Amino acid sequence: MKGISVTPWGVYSVWYRHARVYQKTWLVNSLPPLSEPIIYLVAFGYGLSPLVGDVTYHGETVSYLQFIAPGMIGIGVLFQSFFEGAFGSFIRLKFQKTWQALLTAPLSFTEVFLGDWLWATTKGIIAGSLTGLVAVMWGIYSGWHLLISFPLIILGSMLFGVMGLFAAGTMRTIDQINIPLFLFIVPMFTFCGTYFPRETLPPILENIANFLPLAALVDLLRWPLGLPNFWFVQLIGLLLGIGLFSGLAWRQIYPQLFR
Repeated sequence: MKGISVTPWGVYSVWYRHARVYQKTWLVNSLPPLSEPIIYLVAFGYGLSPLVGDVTYHGETVSYLQFIAPGMIGIGVLFQSFFEGAFGSFIRLKFQKTWQALLTAPLSFTEVFLGDWLWATTKGIIAGSLTGLVAVMWGIYSGWHLLISFPLIILGSMLFGVMGLFAAGTMRTIDQINIPLFLFIVPMFTFCGTYFPRETLPPILENIANFLPLAALVDLLRWPLGLPNFWFVQLIGLLLGIGLFSGLAWRQIYPQLFR
C-alpha cells in the first residue's frame, strides 16, 4: 500500500515542497525560460510580419501574428513542463535523492510521482498562460479565447510534463536527456506548425509532424482561427498520450526506488 495509496494532501504536500524550493530562486530560474516564448512572439511578430504578411489557414486569411500566437503558447507549455519533468525530476531522483527522502515521510510512491508531475504541469501552465496574456494585451488572442483555451493548456502541460518524467526515469545520466531533447523536442518545436503552416512541408515531413503531440496542441489552441477537421481525434490523442506516458514513466521510476 506504500506504493499505490493516494491522498490529495499527500500529492499537494509534494507539490508544495517543490513550489517552496522554487520560490527561493524564482526570479533567476523563471526569467529565462518564461521569457523565451514571449521573446519569440515579439521578435518574430515584429521581425517576420512585414516580410510574411498574411497567412492562409483553413481557407481564411489571417495575420502572421494571429497565426503564431497559439504556437508560442504551445511552445511555452512544451518547454516548461518537459524540462521540469525531465531535468528537474532527474536531479531530484538521481542527485538530490529528494524522491527517496520524501518516501521516508508518510507518503506513497504514487503521491510523490503525482506531486512531481503536478509541479511540472504547473510550470507549463504558468508559461502558457503568461505567453497567452502577452498575446491578449497585444490584441492578437482575445481574453475569452485564452480562458476557453485554458483546459488545453492544462492538457498539454500534463502530457509534456509526464513525457519529461518518462525521460527522467529512462535516462541513466543527465547528458542522455539531450537525446529526447534533440530527437523529439526540437523537431516538434520546429516542424509542428508553430511558425508556419505544416502544409508547406514536403509530404513525408508533414505526415510525421502531424503525428507529433505539439501539432495537435497547437492546432487545438488555434481554434479561434478554425478547428481542424479531426480535432476530436487530436484531443483523444492527447488524452491517450497522457495515459500511455504516465504508465511508462511509472514503470521506469518505480523499480529504481523499490528494488
